[in-house]
Amino acid sequence: MGIKQQLVLRSTVLKGHVNKYTILGLSIAIGSIIFATCLVSYQLTGTISLSGIIEAQATNPAIWALDLTPFMFAYWGQSFCYQLASTAETIIEDQTREYVHKSDDLASKLQYESNHDHLTNLPNNRLLQKRLSQGIQQIKKGEELALILLTINQFRDINYSIGSYSANSLLVQFAEKLKSLLLEPYMLQAYMGMNMVARLQSAEFAILIPRLRKDHNLEHIIQNIIAETSTSFIIDGNPIDVKTTAGIAIYPHHGETDEDLIQHASLALLYAEKEQKNYALYEQGLDKNFKTRKVILKGIKSAIDSEEFEVLYKPVVALKTGNIIGSESVIKFNNDKYGLMTPEEIVSIVDGSGAVQGLTFFTLKKVISQLENWHKSGKKLFTRVYLYEAIDPDLPNILQQLLSEKNVPAEYLRLELTEQACLSDQTHTIPVLKQLSELGIKISISDFGSGYTSFIYLTNFPITEIKIDKSFTAAMLADDRKHSIVQAIVKLAGAMDLKVIADGVDNEAIKVELQKLGCTYGLGDYFSEPLEPDDFYKLFEKSEIKQPRVS
Repeated sequence: MGIKQQLVLRSTVLKGHVNKYTILGLSIAIGSIIFATCLVSYQLTGTISLSGIIEAQATNPAIWALDLTPFMFAYWGQSFCYQLASTAETIIEDQTREYVHKSDDLASKLQYESNHDHLTNLPNNRLLQKRLSQGIQQIKKGEELALILLTINQFRDINYSIGSYSANSLLVQFAEKLKSLLLEPYMLQAYMGMNMVARLQSAEFAILIPRLRKDHNLEHIIQNIIAETSTSFIIDGNPIDVKTTAGIAIYPHHGETDEDLIQHASLALLYAEKEQKNYALYEQGLDKNFKTRKVILKGIKSAIDSEEFEVLYKPVVALKTGNIIGSESVIKFNNDKYGLMTPEEIVSIVDGSGAVQGLTFFTLKKVISQLENWHKSGKKLFTRVYLYEAIDPDLPNILQQLLSEKNVPAEYLRLELTEQACLSDQTHTIPVLKQLSELGIKISISDFGSGYTSFIYLTNFPITEIKIDKSFTAAMLADDRKHSIVQAIVKLAGAMDLKVIADGVDNEAIKVELQKLGCTYGLGDYFSEPLEPDDFYKLFEKSEIKQPRVS
């Protein structure tokens, strides 16, 4: 039933109640007249009779006045009550009209919010798909439409470095920057129709360019977009450098539906990120690579469950003495179907999947078992284990149990974390790291200086050593800037009483230079490639120099 019909019904009911009480009032008035007339008749004649009633009505002025009350009451009651009912109906109509208006506003607001990102107020993925579908329907034969997906590189690192509040401010500024690009001459001259910018997720945005002109230069457009967005943004008075990567799909060449275009642009974006390109245009081969990647990930998960992975060991050498004092674990996966995969390839595939935790715990179990074997033979070696994800709250309890079962002192296990893992969710990370430190496990920072380094966590976290990224070490002799970075890291570590491990020691010259700079430890192909546990043990036994105490 509609609102108008409900109002009519309610008004009728109200008027019905008014008539009911009016009749009741009339009945009371008439009853009063009869009672008064009978009383006067009794006073005049001594009895209540018809002649006495007629005499009372004919001779008593008070009865005359009382006879008028039913008519007066009926007129007044009906008039007043109908007026009241009419007023009530008007009030209800006005309120209903107001509620309908507010309801329409609320519906419009809900519709807007369901189609827009709450942070940037840009259209979201839902509205993008709708506009993309409309754009495809409006395309004429021979015309093209372009979908560009754009992402801020290493946004997670930026977020962890400057905090989520400042990172949100960066996203808002970035969104405004993208909207302003739509008004640039090179954009306005390239298309016909209504373009749009959307935010899809986190730091991923989309630009829809409908009905590209036949004389357009898409490569020129993309290059301009990358150049305009790869810039510095001022956040809280500090410049934040941003680099962007794009993936492009074009209708009808790369798909005939909105779903196809979004998926293919996403594949192009993933390819560009993997190959470290500024942008990439979709190609058919990318589908095959994507499907192959999913198959390999499934195989890796199965290999973790069946323990097909091997753990190899690289020697950690004291640069001052040349003595092997420990090792760093390296995972190996050599499968008949997928071939030999490097640790970097394995990590890149499992990153962000549920397989990361399984791979981490598998490696820890294998390493602790190997430490038990070495210690039983009298070789007190430490081993570094790289954690592939953010800190698990259950890690201290799990490691305490594993170390206790194998009777391995905690000081011989060293956990290696990325800067990102340290900076993510610090309210939970710091307590877990402190628990690990209290167990005696030493914490190391991996690839120090390669990300958005924050020196604050070096004092807030229980860190005992840092590892210089091999991209700096391997190039330090040919690049003065990287040499200066390595030197600065070594000095910083010395000032904070931290040990330094330099990765990427591939030749004698690098080793000598690191030793001059005061670097503590080194590892790399110059000392040895990753070895099977038995081969590593033999290499260690060849050393005639007595091991220094683990520090």
